[in-house]
Amino acid sequence: MTYWEYHFIFTLPLLALLLLVTLRETRKQPLAGHYRPENGWALRFYFLLPLLALVYTTPWDNFLIYKGVWQYPPERVSMVIGYVPIEEYFFFLVQPLIAGLWVFFLLRRWGSPKLGFQSARIWGTLFWGALSFLGAGLLFTEAGYYMGLILAWACPVIAFQWAFGGDLILSNRKVFWVGLMVPTVYLWITDALAINTFGIWDISTKYSFAFKPFGLPIEEATFFLITNLLVVQGLLLFLHPEALKRWFRLARSVRPWTLFVALYALLKIPVPLWPDGFPLLATLSTGALAVAALLWAFENVGKKAFLLFALTFGIGLGVEVLGSRTGFPFGHYTYDPPGLTLFGVPLIVPLGWWAMTLSAYLLAKGNPWITGLLLVAWDLGLEPLMVREGYWSWQEGQLWSGYYGVPVQNFMAWYGVGVALAFLLKRLAPEMKTSDFAWAYRIEALFLPTGLLLLGIYPAGFVTLALMGGLAWVHSWKSSSKPSSVTPYEKA
Repeated sequence: MTYWEYHFIFTLPLLALLLLVTLRETRKQPLAGHYRPENGWALRFYFLLPLLALVYTTPWDNFLIYKGVWQYPPERVSMVIGYVPIEEYFFFLVQPLIAGLWVFFLLRRWGSPKLGFQSARIWGTLFWGALSFLGAGLLFTEAGYYMGLILAWACPVIAFQWAFGGDLILSNRKVFWVGLMVPTVYLWITDALAINTFGIWDISTKYSFAFKPFGLPIEEATFFLITNLLVVQGLLLFLHPEALKRWFRLARSVRPWTLFVALYALLKIPVPLWPDGFPLLATLSTGALAVAALLWAFENVGKKAFLLFALTFGIGLGVEVLGSRTGFPFGHYTYDPPGLTLFGVPLIVPLGWWAMTLSAYLLAKGNPWITGLLLVAWDLGLEPLMVREGYWSWQEGQLWSGYYGVPVQNFMAWYGVGVALAFLLKRLAPEMKTSDFAWAYRIEALFLPTGLLLLGIYPAGFVTLALMGGLAWVHSWKSSSKPSSVTPYEKA
């Protein structure tokens, strides 16, 4: 059997059947029933789904075949674009079309827009976020590589869906579960036949677990479950009347700097998939965070933001140039970075001094002494990571250098410079009191220790998780600067 014959037997007849039922039933009622009476709205997203699936899945699937995670006999396919058979691209389109019509079928019978429990948003986000990091960790194992690619690729999107509307997804649990499991089980059966009976494609035993319930590799079962989940959740979210209201409220609260913080976080996600791209991703990510800090400062203190940036960036750069050439104040080290440099210093270093000092200062609610402590906690994770990535190296034999060869003098200097910069911010811009940009530090406190653990730098990972992570989530600092009670949403 060829791949096209698979479609002619298993996918196209089912799509045609659902389409005929849909055309017959929608003569007298809306496509999505009472869940979303406007047909135009439902149709727009229905036809958008396969396009989104094609765009998001194409580079991922090309990478899978390039790495040899799955393969196909050449005689089973008619044409290849990139590394992927054209029949596989067709699958990207037909699967969401089938799942979408099935969900519409259920909504016309059981669909009524309700609101679920708000706690579903929190627990769903945490669960799928944890699976995202599990997937990233599996990428560093051989047998777990395929599963890691699936989880790291899909789970961040699912986590976002739950953060936005987990309560809306579970507002009609009957539609959710039946809408998810019926097409999933059907594709499980056809996938097992395609692999074991017809030999249309196959999964690498090198990059997969040797666990095949009912003859189906667990990775394939996970793939079809998760891809159908993306479709079903997307429809239930997009069509829910509350979703549009929620989206407009979110859009009104968004500031330009929040987009750059989001970009900063997103640029950290591909690092496990592309370790060789660390210098580029680190530069882009840190640059995005620096721009976010500047935009936030401009929003809060106006043109004075450029002075704060120039001084913090300049002092950070100056002290690094001095330190790398004289050994003062950090100790003796040399730079040999793979990325962009300025006066021999990696560009991300002074950019980091600017962005993370501002974020730490706001998290500490203007307390310079705590700001310095937060920056030292950050550097405890930064040092072993950047030494491993080849950005700098420490001279051996320095006093009290048992922590990955980094002398205690370095951390004392970090504290001193951090406190000094915080006093500078406090003196020049005492009006900076809203702490929303402090989220940048919290995000870093999540990604940095996770990255260290994934790289196998376990002591530093746990130390950073305990200190930086613990400090990041302490909300009540004893400081002389009291935070404003106005949130960015209230200001909107």
